[in-house]
This record gives sequence, structure tokens and C-alpha cells, in this order.
Amino acid sequence: MLLESAPSVQPASPDTGVDYRRRTVRPFAVYILSGLASDGEHLLALDTVRGYLMRVNCRNDDTTILNSLQVEEFLDGSGLAVWQQQVWFARDNDVYWCNLGDFTPHHFVSLPYPVNGVAVWQSAVYVSCQKLGYILVFDRNSGREITRFSAPGVGIERLTIRNEELWICDDIERSVYCMDRATGELHFSVLTPYANPSDLTFHPNPQGGEDILYVAYAEEEYYIRDNPNDEENPKELTTRDRTFIHPLHVHYDAAKRYALSNGYLVEMSYVEEISPLEEVPLTDLEWRIALPATTDRQTVLRVEPVGIPFTEEEQQGQRVAVFRFNRLEACEGQVFGWKALLEVRGIKYQLTPRDVENLPPLSSEFQQRYLVDDDDLAMDTPAIRRAAQEAIGTETNLHPC
Repeated sequence: MLLESAPSVQPASPDTGVDYRRRTVRPFAVYILSGLASDGEHLLALDTVRGYLMRVNCRNDDTTILNSLQVEEFLDGSGLAVWQQQVWFARDNDVYWCNLGDFTPHHFVSLPYPVNGVAVWQSAVYVSCQKLGYILVFDRNSGREITRFSAPGVGIERLTIRNEELWICDDIERSVYCMDRATGELHFSVLTPYANPSDLTFHPNPQGGEDILYVAYAEEEYYIRDNPNDEENPKELTTRDRTFIHPLHVHYDAAKRYALSNGYLVEMSYVEEISPLEEVPLTDLEWRIALPATTDRQTVLRVEPVGIPFTEEEQQGQRVAVFRFNRLEACEGQVFGWKALLEVRGIKYQLTPRDVENLPPLSSEFQQRYLVDDDDLAMDTPAIRRAAQEAIGTETNLHPC
């Protein structure tokens, strides 16, 4: 079950029964979504394979092709932005715009390499290019480059703007970045719950409250296909396109320097079984099993015993379930453990090289706990120590990138 990581969620509307902050949007007749924008009422999506520019209803996935007479002009298009009555997109090395209702593309600017993403805010046009490694800013009226700043990731990046913030999704990093749109300074970044994010946009929540950040995803997935023509192998493994739009929930804790994104409600269990190999009775047996901890990214909602009850103790700050057996008979079998319900979210810590360049040395307690070779790892052999020294090289910062 996918969860939001925002502090609160608007309840579903009694009229529609739809919770827009959780609902996955699946447009019809699409292969690969490579552009996403909002006109304030509907989502606009661009399918790079079909060349469809579509209007999508977030409530029921109703899909309407807007550019039915200009499909070829949008083939292989990517990135999508809406400013006033203009639609902006990229194709190959070029950036185009067209009017809503006309959809005849007009050339804006060309780059020496393929353009990936486009965003527009007032008189500024933001363009991302993976091969250049920059996000370039152009004057919307003259087409003149105003400035540029380094892209935050390494993959294909798509853009959207909210007020003074430039938001970027990166398909390889599987991340969304929030930057200052004037300076390019990175505020924070979050992980996406799915792979290959292909564009993003903010869209008004029909139920009120904050705008919803929608992220489109596009990838291939494996599936089992029925092949009735092959009697020996009627089932075959093949791939198909998978593309959809899903809300991304973001919570940034500036004081603790981390950002959370969508999570999952996870039920997990840890169970042991006693099955004696020899007919030997045991008395006063005590069995300890560590319990899951509540951390920045994980919240323990409930823990309950499996098989037999346990008492809880704390050992070096860790919750531990203690199972006690007064007597185990010679051939007695037992099953015992715990089952837990957890909220687990994506987390990214917001650290820079400068934040960790003057760290103190590890305390003796940490060295004893984490640097002791108690699993036969051969940490004291010359080959292992030499490899560790070569891997470090001259680096002194734990966060070198």
C-alpha cells in the first residue's frame, strides 16, 4: 500500500469518492509519456511514440487528443510546459511552442545537442540538456541566452516551475530536485517511488489545499505472455511499455537535513522454529530477537507476538523481544517470533562535502562495535588492508562528490 509522506492528507471528496493525493492516473492509448504539464484544470501529457498531446482527467483517466491534426509534428517530442495560452515542448535539438487550440509548432531556439526538458515562467524559458550538463535560461521574447547553471543529476532531466522554485526529475538518479530558479542553488532532493521518472508538474488539488506534484513514469516491464501457437512453450517472457502518472509526496526537514517521499505500509514477520536434532531436554532457555526501530524514515505502528508471548527489553538502545522457556522437552517443537506493521519511506539526506570535511575521528566505542572482525572477513590480512588503502587514495572527505 503506497503512503504519502506529507504531514496530513485531505480526505476523499464525498461527491466523487476520489482521493487525488493517492490516485494513480493512467491515460488511455499511450506508450511512453515524456512530457507533463497542467493547464489548471486538467493534466496535459505528451506521448513521444504516438505524438499525442493529450488532456487527461485526474479523476477518471478520461483522455482526449488535442493535436489530432498535428500528430507528426509532436513525434519524438519530450518535455512539456504551459504558459498562459502557449504550449512548449522539445524535439531533437530544438525547442518549440504553439498556441492552445492551434497546435502548429513554432521554432524558438536550437542547441548543438538534444534538448530534454522545458519550463516557462513569465519571460524566462528553462531548457535542460543532458549532453551539455547544464540547464540554460533563455529570454522568451528574444531567444537570447540569459544564464546557465549545472544540472543537479546525470540522467535525462525534465523541468517544471513553482513560484521561485525549479523542480527537476532525473531518470537515472530516480530523484526529484528542488532548486532556486534564479541561482540554481539546490534546496533538497527526494527519491521517487518508481523507476524512470519522465516528467513532472504541479496541479491544483480539486479538493483544496496544496497543489499536487504529479510525476510521470515510463519504462519497460517484463510479463508472461500466452502463446497458443507454441505447444511446447505456451508461456513466454517478454516486455511491454509501462507508463503512468502518480502523485509524489514530499516532506523536507531542514533542521535534520533530510527529505522524505512516498512510502509503503509494510507488514513483516520474524519467526523462529525449534526442531530438536537430539532428544535432549532444556531448562531456563532465553531467546532474544531484535525488534524493528523507529527511525527518520521508518515508523513502527504495531508489533505483536507470534506463537508465544514475549517481554520487551532495551539493549544498547535497541528494542529486543525476549522469549523465555522454563523447560523444553526432549522432542518438543515450537514456533515463536513477532509480526510488525511499519511505515517505510524514501529518504535522502541533504549533505554536501563541506558539511563533513571536518568530522572528528571515530570514537573507541564505534570502533569496537563496527570495526571488529567477528565474521571471518579477513580484515587484518595484508591484501585486504592494501586494497582499502588503494580505494581511499588521497581522499580525506567521506562525501567526495
